[in-house]
Amino acid sequence: MPVSRMRMRPWLEKMIDSNAITGLNWVDKDKTMFSIPWKHAARHGWEMEKDACLFKKWAIHTGKYVEGQTSDPKTWKANFRCAMNSLPDIEEVKDKSINKGHQAMRVFRMLPATPKSRGEKTDRK
Repeated sequence: MPVSRMRMRPWLEKMIDSNAITGLNWVDKDKTMFSIPWKHAARHGWEMEKDACLFKKWAIHTGKYVEGQTSDPKTWKANFRCAMNSLPDIEEVKDKSINKGHQAMRVFRMLPATPKSRGEKTDRK
């Protein structure tokens, strides 16, 4: 039986609104644009508790990581990135993202939620 958990978009909105993670914030709430800290782990000054915090929280939320296991921030970030890329209603705003340096971040835009397509299964009797 699948685990019941919050989907990524509402989970992410909740995380942004909580202001619990430094750098994870609304860039333009009206346009639903937000930034995610995206510092590379090989960068000088990279700290797991600060720079991989969001990715770790997503790994815990999805059940991919349990406190006490060996930490794997590289995998947490890869899983988070893949989950973000699979969302049809969130897109990266590449011209606003900063890819390198100590201020590295990615900016994303939340699009209007897409209605379920007709091809999806429905309960018919």
